[in-house]
Amino acid sequence: MDGWGGFLDGRQATLRAEGLAREVRVVEGAGVRVKVGGRWVVSFASNDYLGLSQHPRMISAAKGALDSFGTGATASALICGNKTIHDELARALAVFKGSDGALVFPSGFQAALATLGALADGETTVLLDKLSHACLIDGAMGSGVRMRTFHHNDVEDLTRLLEKESARRCIVVIESLYSMDGDVAPVEVIAKAAEKFGAIVLVDEAHATGVLGVDGRGCVKELLRGESLTIVMGTLSKALGAQGGFVCASERMIRAIVTGRAHMFSTALAPASAAAALEALALIDAEPELRARVAEHAECVRGELKRLGIATPSTEGPIVPAIVGDEVRALALSERLLERGYFVPAVRYPTVKKGEARLRISVSAAHTQEDCVGLMRAVEDGW
Repeated sequence: MDGWGGFLDGRQATLRAEGLAREVRVVEGAGVRVKVGGRWVVSFASNDYLGLSQHPRMISAAKGALDSFGTGATASALICGNKTIHDELARALAVFKGSDGALVFPSGFQAALATLGALADGETTVLLDKLSHACLIDGAMGSGVRMRTFHHNDVEDLTRLLEKESARRCIVVIESLYSMDGDVAPVEVIAKAAEKFGAIVLVDEAHATGVLGVDGRGCVKELLRGESLTIVMGTLSKALGAQGGFVCASERMIRAIVTGRAHMFSTALAPASAAAALEALALIDAEPELRARVAEHAECVRGELKRLGIATPSTEGPIVPAIVGDEVRALALSERLLERGYFVPAVRYPTVKKGEARLRISVSAAHTQEDCVGLMRAVEDGW
């Protein structure tokens, strides 16, 4: 054990020196007012973009499902874990996204594993955008497929790979709104390029659902109807304020994904989370002012960063990165902001490339304009 102890301690020491060590914080409270290290602060850390996790209607829906279904699904969906509330949610998601079918999962990560695991085999090539989320990379790796990456949002590079792999079945994997850079993919252009080669396009709309597109439907638009080769996946745990993941696609695709190991061998989503997510879909339509508020806050923060000369990509949506570069400095800046009463995480390798560390500012409809202005003053003082 001494050998293992020395190895583990040495590795942790190296990570700390490089600014790459991690710790699990205890964060008390809820919404954008949380308690970190015994102090109440304003959080710009979560993905609760519309502030729905604290909405009274969401909480009431979850409580009602607890009374009706209990605390857990008790089994996988293919055994007896698929309740009426799951079926209602799947049908509502299909309508919301404009697809013929949908499937619900305990997490977005699992949705990616199940989808790629069910559709890909040894004769498949998965073409991933270089900035694809870890769940998409792991889903492809776990499928035993040939993997290739193309330059971020580069349709020309993707087309070159599609031509090279044209003798094989291909799946193109992208995000619509990228979680660390906050930029939007040219989804329709990529879909057209893939269509020429008969390739499936898997679009992760985790961060776009609820906040971007017409009525918060995301960025995919009219690509899902009929026997489309486009698949949309996402989470219920970001703008929808609940927990879980989903896939929307043609009925044929959904039937195939049901057999994915990550779906077949995992307990179904907790009914209370399904009920909350179902209510969230209704709230996105009922309260469009939430999306407008998010956009206003993001524009305020983005504009102030540019005024201060701090590098930030030209983006849209609720994710506003402030590029720092050095990992140790990014951590120090994050801690300085915490001392001033603002919780903004330092995002570092392997989440982003080494040397591209950043503060990931995530705005919410639950923030006030004063919260955003106060954060920017703290950033200006501490930078």
